[in-house]
Amino acid sequence: MENAKTEFQIGELSKLTKIKAGTIRFYEKSGFLSPVKRLPNGYRVFEEKHIYQVRICSLVFGGFVNKRLRKISMDLIFFAREWDLKGYQSAAENYLRAIREDIAGTRRAVKTVQRKMTESSSYLEEESGEDRYSKKQAAVLVGTTPESIRNWERNGLLTPAKPYQKRYYSQSAMERMDVIRFLLDNGYSMMAVKNFFAVFDAEGAEMAVGILTAPGESETLIYRADRYLETLLKTEKKAEELCGLFDGMRLLAG
Repeated sequence: MENAKTEFQIGELSKLTKIKAGTIRFYEKSGFLSPVKRLPNGYRVFEEKHIYQVRICSLVFGGFVNKRLRKISMDLIFFAREWDLKGYQSAAENYLRAIREDIAGTRRAVKTVQRKMTESSSYLEEESGEDRYSKKQAAVLVGTTPESIRNWERNGLLTPAKPYQKRYYSQSAMERMDVIRFLLDNGYSMMAVKNFFAVFDAEGAEMAVGILTAPGESETLIYRADRYLETLLKTEKKAEELCGLFDGMRLLAG
């Protein structure tokens, strides 16, 4: 930081970070900041590292998109609070990578649905094509967890593995998983997703997309996808800023 001061009262910290004093107090009370020194009169005295910690909190909490990204982003706050710079750098890179995975997966899901709406056969066959991905590989590529995929199988969204056999997934199954993840991340319930695929598999993509728009609702699935993608792209910018903070943190640490 190019500032002669090394200690700040909460008003000064608020001006430096452009974060309201009440929000900073909330961060401290929630345990998101390193311990803050108190003067005999009770006034808080913040250090230079708190400037970074407050900025990190504001960027993280301003970038929640889905449960997966929320969970990953909280590692940034933990490592910043502990002033574990190596851990912070790794967490920031992991967060940015996860966001970009979600951006790619969302684009694939929308492309799949749009393609199926224009094809003569608009059904999304799960088992067509050569099996090539293990559950672990599929989870990484789709941006989810192996347990989530098992849950999708238990709910009938995917064909479950045969007893005592390791499951592998085709490219078509991967496309199906992209759509499942996208719908769940957009707030659709598991029941809504099951209904979507019941219609998708029986009547095709166009009919399935129609059931996701409630009566009187103006947002189509594709419009909702565009808004979700826009939010992800904004979150990507915040994640890039989070990565960029590392250099200043490293200089401060000496």
